[in-house]
Order: sequence, then structure tokens, then C-alpha cells
Amino acid sequence: MADLSATPTAATAYDAVARKLHWSIAALILVAFGLGLTVDVFPHSWEYAVVETHKVVGIAILVLVLARLGWRLTHRPPKMPDGPAILALAARIGHVALYLVMLIVPIIGLVYAVRRGQGFDFGLFAVPAFQAAEPRAATRPIREWHEWAAYALIALACLHALAAFGNHFVRTDDPLRRMLPEAPRRSL
Repeated sequence: MADLSATPTAATAYDAVARKLHWSIAALILVAFGLGLTVDVFPHSWEYAVVETHKVVGIAILVLVLARLGWRLTHRPPKMPDGPAILALAARIGHVALYLVMLIVPIIGLVYAVRRGQGFDFGLFAVPAFQAAEPRAATRPIREWHEWAAYALIALACLHALAAFGNHFVRTDDPLRRMLPEAPRRSL
């Protein structure tokens, strides 16, 4: 079984920026998904704050995913351990699908908010609505696409995590250590 406490080498670990972007995006996706699922559980007086937080988190996800793509295009990831070509292809397809859906979900959400005549409240400043609200009958399909795409994103993220755990504990090629934050160094 692979040792999670061992430190990967610079050649096998993702750099600090890639790791921070990865885990920040993952955490924000969980927050946005959780808020989207539970908006009706909160008291009605909280609805505005919950929806605005959901939208701001979605925008943050979009910005961070674009930053992650930019970083990925300019910084090569560490070399993957040798293994079956089919696993490498599956990993490549899985990552492309994750990136696409991580972009699609917030974009659809933005389209929905704009077409519903909603602005964006960032706390310190607000962006007013770009247009008047369109009828719910016209925007309901957009909301449903956003929801289904969010479920697809969570499903892909779960598959991604299962693949990482499977590779770590079955194949023992340590993908978890490659993406985990570096342990703080102890000073004497």
C-alpha cells in the first residue's frame, strides 16, 4: 500500500500553484453544489444571500478554472508513471471532460442569471442586471441544464477521486501524493 506521508519528488509532484488551484476549485465546487441543493432549506429571508453566494462562488470557479487552464498550458504537469495506454487515455479523456464541465456549469449559470434579470452582488460592490427578466417558461430549461450539468460535474469529480484512490491503493503509483499540499517543514 502506498505511503501518503512520503514526499514526492519535484519531478513527480504537481507544483504548488497547480495544487492550490486544484483544491480551491474542488472546495468551491462542493460549496456551490451544496448551496444549490440546499437553498430551499434555509429560511426564506436568507434566499437572496444564499443565491448571491452561489452565483459569486460560481464566478470564482469559472475564474479559477480559466487560471488553471492557463497555468496548465504554460507549465507542464509532472510525468505520469508508466502504465497501460488505456489508463492514460482514460485519464486524458476524464480530465478533458472535467475541465469542459467545470467551464460549462458556471457559464450556463451566468446565462440563466442574466436572462432572469438578476444582477451580481459581490458584497463590496454589485453589478446590476444586464436586461429585464425573461419569462420563467423561457428560462426554466436553462436552469435545468445548469442543474443537470452540475450533477454531471459531481459525478465526474467522484469518478476522478475514485480513480485517484484506485491508482493510489491498487496500482500504488501515488497520484494522491502528487496533488496533496506539501507538508509544512519543521524548524528546529
